[in-house]
Amino acid sequence: MTKDKFNSKLREHTKTLSPKSHEQDLIGKVYQSFNDLFGVNNCIQIGSYPRFTSITPIHDLDVLYILGSWDENNHTPSTTLQNLFNEINKNHVNPTRYTKKVSLQTHSITVEFWQNTIMILSVDIVPAYSYGKNEYRQDTYKVPEVIKERNHTKRNTLAWDASNSHSWINSDPRGYIKVATEVGVNTDFRKTVKFVKRWKNNLCDKDQNLKLKSFHLEQVVTKIFKQNPSIEIFDAIFAFFISLPAVVNTPNQIQDRANSGKFIDDYLTKFTPDQKEKIRCARDSFLIKLENLIDSDFVDSLMATSFYKRSSSEKFIFDDNIKTLAEEKYNFKICGEVQTRSGGFREFILDKIGIISIDRRIKFLISGNSPDVDIFKWKVKNDSSSDQPRGEITDHRTKNVIEETKYSGNHYVECYAIKNNICVAKARQAVVLNRI
Repeated sequence: MTKDKFNSKLREHTKTLSPKSHEQDLIGKVYQSFNDLFGVNNCIQIGSYPRFTSITPIHDLDVLYILGSWDENNHTPSTTLQNLFNEINKNHVNPTRYTKKVSLQTHSITVEFWQNTIMILSVDIVPAYSYGKNEYRQDTYKVPEVIKERNHTKRNTLAWDASNSHSWINSDPRGYIKVATEVGVNTDFRKTVKFVKRWKNNLCDKDQNLKLKSFHLEQVVTKIFKQNPSIEIFDAIFAFFISLPAVVNTPNQIQDRANSGKFIDDYLTKFTPDQKEKIRCARDSFLIKLENLIDSDFVDSLMATSFYKRSSSEKFIFDDNIKTLAEEKYNFKICGEVQTRSGGFREFILDKIGIISIDRRIKFLISGNSPDVDIFKWKVKNDSSSDQPRGEITDHRTKNVIEETKYSGNHYVECYAIKNNICVAKARQAVVLNRI
């Protein structure tokens, strides 16, 4: 598939990931109701929604409730929170048709909207003090450290001592919104973030132990767009997945904007080698599917989580940062010349199915005229259950000029036509070995 077609498909797909109009309407009404109650200057939305990088379904909304300026000797909001709780119960007008439940947490007021037994939206109103300015001359804040826990349910179970100044951290939500706005001049930025978040959510749904954090991955994508402001969605998604194993293996790389000694990816230090390997397997599966996506395929197929466990010998062209962007004018076919064998076995050409007996010898070459490209790369992949699964990639020809058939199973040979470090065409020859 050409890059133009890839970009079109991916952009169209991300439209399905954006918050639905009814979700936007609900959040708008709920947020406005708190502005009406507290004053618009005392509230600020934080999180992915105001950065326009959230995806559907949306169940959580975070709102900073600004108490005033930070005072080291007077920073206990317990009385304010109790008053806030009372005021919400008494004066907040529910703008929805849902049942409202208000609870006083150690660090916040949580307002939930329920439809029978289903929670539709949870709003966490978190105390904050103005503390300083960022490089954009916008306010930064002191917020409870527990806000680092993004999951609302878990956050509300954590203890927090409001009277202890060490329980507060610097926060710069306005700065993150500003950066997202700047890189968001390229509209593919938000589309890429949403695509990555959906893939991440599906991965977590498949295995709860693989909980990559959305905000972290958003910052990885942000870095990609900062380095290349004009990058298109296909290239950005490819760059993200190429970098993912290194991202997971090297924590403490993305510094918190407001805390020089803190990193938003520090949670990765708790990942085990098995977790990291499984994420790599999911990443490999995605890139394999991306390589093989054709015009008639739906992008949804890329999002289905699966884990490809490669052998230590197997390589892919994406390991060398080579994208597959096929163009019809470069199409070609592989010819498998089965060599003569003693005992009356004659030479013949493998058909598409490629069924052959053990102990034959095959020479693989390009059938007919070769397309005008920079180089051909060849891959020989034996059945994964065989003693030698292979999977190496070599330049110009297969590793062995004449390949021998030793192991029963389903094997294949692939050839990649590379031009300007892009795979513009590829061909595959199946080799099915039976012990005849």
